[in-house]
Amino acid sequence: GHAGPRHCSSPPVSSGGLLPSHPTTSPRGSLTLLLCGECGLVSALEQAFQHGFKSPRLFKNVFIWDFLEKAQTYYETLEQNEVVPEENWHTRARNFCRFVTAINNTPRNIGKDGKFQMLVCLGARDHLLHHWIALLADCPITAHMYEDVALIKDHTLVNSLIRVLQTLQEFNITLETSLVKGIDI
Repeated sequence: GHAGPRHCSSPPVSSGGLLPSHPTTSPRGSLTLLLCGECGLVSALEQAFQHGFKSPRLFKNVFIWDFLEKAQTYYETLEQNEVVPEENWHTRARNFCRFVTAINNTPRNIGKDGKFQMLVCLGARDHLLHHWIALLADCPITAHMYEDVALIKDHTLVNSLIRVLQTLQEFNITLETSLVKGIDI
């Protein structure tokens, strides 16, 4: 199994040094805490993706980023003419792949957790997270990497998560430079 979900009472963990170490009172700074703080969006989505995540071997760390990269590979190999659930599907898959590639190509050494944080922040900024959750929930890779009880395999929970993430569209999110330094997207 995996470690249980991290609750908000645990000490804050800096994901690869992306979270600014100094408290800030600027609106952008408080937004960074909402995204990257110990009870922020990144942490919440991390818990959602950790739920039911299969760990191949004892003591071997598998990261959500590994799953996201496998999903990216799957979507890149799909033929353009394949039957897809809806017309915007190819665009969403292409967007997802473009972001994962850009993050992987960043010269910064931020680790896999840092890459996940960056993807969530960029997805929030560009209002793409709900599309990506829908994509990943339907991805065949999910079937291999998650237990049957996983949140990402429960359509009711996934739809609730998508609805919550859709509310982010009402906000114009500007990310702190430190979060997206070195990424060209």
